[in-house]
Amino acid sequence: MSVCFVAACASGNLVAQQPPPPPAPRPAVADSTPADSASRAARAAKARADTIKTPTAKPYTPHSAEIGANRWHWNKDQLFASGALTLGELLALIPGVTLLSTGFILAPQVAAWYGDVGHVRIYVDGIELDPIGVRNGGVSDLAMQPVWALEDVAAERSAGELRVHLRTFRVERTTPMTRTDVLTGSENINLYRGYFGKRQDNGAVLQFAGQQFSTLSRGGLDGDALGAMARVGWARGNWSIDATLLRQGATRNAGARFLATNPQLNAMPPLSGSESMAYIRAAWRDPEVDGPWLQAMAATLSASTTHSVSNQSGVLPVSSGTAAIDSVDTTAVRSQYVLAGGITRSGLRLSTTDRIRSIGGKAYLSPGVRAEFESRLLTLSAFGERGVDSTTRTDLVARFGPFSWFNVGGSISRAAPKNGSLGAAVTASRLEAGLRWHDRWLTAGVVTRSASRLVAPIELDTAQRAVDAPAATGTSVSVRGPIALGWVLDVDLVNWDAPGPYRPQTQARTRLSFESSFLGRFPRGNFHLLAAGTYDYRSTTPVPLGTNPAGQFAAAAGVYSTLLEIRIGSAVISWQNRNIVGLPYETFPGYIMPRLTNVYGLRWDFWN
Repeated sequence: MSVCFVAACASGNLVAQQPPPPPAPRPAVADSTPADSASRAARAAKARADTIKTPTAKPYTPHSAEIGANRWHWNKDQLFASGALTLGELLALIPGVTLLSTGFILAPQVAAWYGDVGHVRIYVDGIELDPIGVRNGGVSDLAMQPVWALEDVAAERSAGELRVHLRTFRVERTTPMTRTDVLTGSENINLYRGYFGKRQDNGAVLQFAGQQFSTLSRGGLDGDALGAMARVGWARGNWSIDATLLRQGATRNAGARFLATNPQLNAMPPLSGSESMAYIRAAWRDPEVDGPWLQAMAATLSASTTHSVSNQSGVLPVSSGTAAIDSVDTTAVRSQYVLAGGITRSGLRLSTTDRIRSIGGKAYLSPGVRAEFESRLLTLSAFGERGVDSTTRTDLVARFGPFSWFNVGGSISRAAPKNGSLGAAVTASRLEAGLRWHDRWLTAGVVTRSASRLVAPIELDTAQRAVDAPAATGTSVSVRGPIALGWVLDVDLVNWDAPGPYRPQTQARTRLSFESSFLGRFPRGNFHLLAAGTYDYRSTTPVPLGTNPAGQFAAAAGVYSTLLEIRIGSAVISWQNRNIVGLPYETFPGYIMPRLTNVYGLRWDFWN
């Protein structure tokens, strides 16, 4: 008990916080010299009205039922200020998520939600990103998700699943928008990003973005990656139509394992491949506005490996149930058709989302419904869905706030597979209560999970197989809020009754930060400073080996990191130090994470 208490006090969480965005560009003004001032004023007013255009459609995103402020929702500025370079690093900030990785940025990353790597689901613009890549074994590789192309990330923390809703960046102004990011640092990292977007007077939209980066690491798993995003479309009034492409490619060298004990230089095979999504979407009205709305989408998901990959066991296998199948050059393609609609009235939101997937020449229907109600006192959310594997999933989430200083909330989830080979039905629940004192929140809760069958993230280790995990109970504690003079403290702790597969017994994060715009000295808001230090702790993490649920272990570790962000006008100077004490640690057995990593650079928006 004393060990857990010390860990809770010393460990921590890096919470996404960001200075307010720079002032918006001035709207365009007429260039002529009209005969009278009335005509000049009329033309200027028309120019201002035409500057902002109806945005292209955005997907339905559930409202938060979190106690206190929702820290697990990031806008574009907060995404970059979080310091996360991948989606996996971003989700690792959420209590209950255990990130498993075999190295730096390019290495594969898998997130376990309360110890289950199969219960993290990703949606991009309303399209579910099915992990169709043959090397993934049905588990998403979060390092391949282009977080740089997003403008919004919202994490829906149900007791049974973590559903992550991503929205790609959009433009609304006829003034051309350009952005350039340049980062460099340790591990010979060099990263470049570019963005461009512009709206036409008739509502047409043109935007594209790209990112290229490369690394060189001593332990391998280095290489380079190139990503691209493009959108063309039109939006005006209540109507919107657009075609979007999102692609991420990577070429990765082999990686070494067990360097300190029994070196295996090519334990993680090399990779040259890509993942992409392309869709056409037509939408009527905004899901966030009172009244009805409707969206129809047709998407194609693809994942390819363009050359053979081998490791110490031979060739990287693919998971098929609990067996492994050899794979060489492969391409997987899946079509997904989505019809979503709903209505919002006086705090009540009703919606349905029906997905049709084309798999192996057959069509599979996955219907889903959701009902939400939100008021000052009560927030309710009910969700039901039949998955593509015929698993029925249901969630009920509630938050009750009788007083501004006291909230109580809970969530209960159930997943009932129709196919017995997927295991028995799984139930999970979470109950939390929070107290507020001078904008500081103290929250405590209890999480329970029934026995379940866990899928294997074979991309990290081809020797893994599906295993059965026993029932577990955990407790959570969080403290967050201002201390004084701009200083803020955030602490999150999750402690289980026992460690389990992909789940350490104790995980905790502490973040101490200072943030200010110094408005007394810079009243126009063109300067902002954010400085933060974090300590991230996790106890020993069991990882299955074959069918043994605890066949190998990642040792306990505590990692210190710092982050500095300085905004001057529309330019942000960023500098982060990871693992500043140079601790040799691992998140997956045998793969040593980089020591003392510096990443620094500049992000700069231009309005032409």
